[in-house]
Amino acid sequence: MTVEPGFGGQKFMASELPKVQALRQKYPELNIEVDGGLGPGTIDQAADAGANVIVAGSAVFGAQDPAEVISLLRSTVEKASAQL
Repeated sequence: MTVEPGFGGQKFMASELPKVQALRQKYPELNIEVDGGLGPGTIDQAADAGANVIVAGSAVFGAQDPAEVISLLRSTVEKASAQL
């Protein structure tokens, strides 16, 4: 979780990304899911840390073009995963 558990729309907490990095280093083939505060402005950080499964609620459902946001999130994760 990159937010406090409980409700949607919270601000992304980059301070939680070292856990993602540690998991990625220890388990390079593992699917690592990140949930909380993810959207176009934060996806790079999560993907670069090693997350390859993204949960995005408010960023998608609050977007004018949800398909565009999903495409951006997906392509960012795929690009970062290819560099690992």
